[in-house]
Amino acid sequence: MSRPPSLVAGPVDQVLLATGTTCGYVLDFGGPAPRRERLAERVIERAASIHSLRLLPPPPGQHRWIPQQEALSGDVHVRELPCSREGGGMARATDAVLNQAPPEAPHPPWDLWLLHVPDEESFRVVYRVHHALQDGAGAAHVLLTLLSDRATAGPRPHRVALPTPVGALLAGRSFLTALRPRETWHVLRATPPSHRTRWVHAEVAESCLREVAKRHDSTVNDVCLAALACTFGHWHRTVPQIRRKPEELSVLVPMSVRRDRDRFAVGSRVTAHHLDLPCQLTDLDRAVRRIRRQTLALRTHRVRDASRLALELLPATLGRRMAGVTLDGTAAPMLTSSITLPAEFTCLGGQLSAASLICDLFGGRLCYVSFTRAAGVVRCGIVADEALPGASALPGLWRNAVETATQPDILSNRTTTHGFDSGQVDRSCWTS
Repeated sequence: MSRPPSLVAGPVDQVLLATGTTCGYVLDFGGPAPRRERLAERVIERAASIHSLRLLPPPPGQHRWIPQQEALSGDVHVRELPCSREGGGMARATDAVLNQAPPEAPHPPWDLWLLHVPDEESFRVVYRVHHALQDGAGAAHVLLTLLSDRATAGPRPHRVALPTPVGALLAGRSFLTALRPRETWHVLRATPPSHRTRWVHAEVAESCLREVAKRHDSTVNDVCLAALACTFGHWHRTVPQIRRKPEELSVLVPMSVRRDRDRFAVGSRVTAHHLDLPCQLTDLDRAVRRIRRQTLALRTHRVRDASRLALELLPATLGRRMAGVTLDGTAAPMLTSSITLPAEFTCLGGQLSAASLICDLFGGRLCYVSFTRAAGVVRCGIVADEALPGASALPGLWRNAVETATQPDILSNRTTTHGFDSGQVDRSCWTS
């Protein structure tokens, strides 16, 4: 299944090792929850053949992963948390899992949690792994292998290509942005984090997003980002602690360079680029056009390959410096990722209904946003520090921004501002 790993942490991995960051997934399934023992038996048996799940972090000051010699422990790596029926028990349990440290040596730094409300026909799986071991695409390949009832293909691999000269210039400009950040969006920069996070989410049918994308010859991800721009602009104008005119917001967008042969390779195979969200716009169609101009240039000129080549060709010290500057939260106070999982995916009889890529906050950031396509829906999942005011409203506002662009009368019975709900947000899809 997987090739022998390179045990030396690369430049991006070394930065993530220093932050102690984890990434992973929240997966929701329809159907009765499996017994923990049955789930653990499957996961531990399959994990034994995945190299990245059998590695211990390098000692301080070193960069080589340490192979674990002992057998993996089902009691350590696969755990269960029954949830209360009352008062958002599943949401509280999810937050509790995300706020605790993953397993430490002598155990590899990953775990999988089974969350369920007794006697309900649904359950949740939360998978977490050290981000230096796996990025979002790598974690998806591993998670599908650990859980799936039948062989299931993971995210589409990256096809390596040479960047154009313009692509190299765009990659360089993104790096200069990190070196010389703009002093904007102080609410995301100046507030000290509490280091306590909550995960909130909302879903939209993928068909709704495709409808908007088709109007502009753009992508679903372009529409997701444009709706996020409208959402943060609205939030910035209306949250009592802020109430000021929003400006463009520079966000860091990770881009996978994981090739087909690297599906299970150890480490984070990503580059990242700074993208400007036009948060001053209140019209989703205009925002989509602004986002499309940026993302089309990234694709046309193969900017991710320009950054990939820079990390591969630079000396180790300079590569670490480049990765550290790019990932720092000073230039881009928010990370936003996107990924696509299989539409058909079952685990011990349970059918996947929605999923969300998750990531710890690092670099002083207060917010991480992901857009995860699975089972015909796109979930906007937000990991937010409790110090960020009004963060719980963001996923619902994002959903409303999309829905009013596709169904203008959907909120006709609500008080609206700037084209979407000004505050009476439906909480039916929220986790907390």
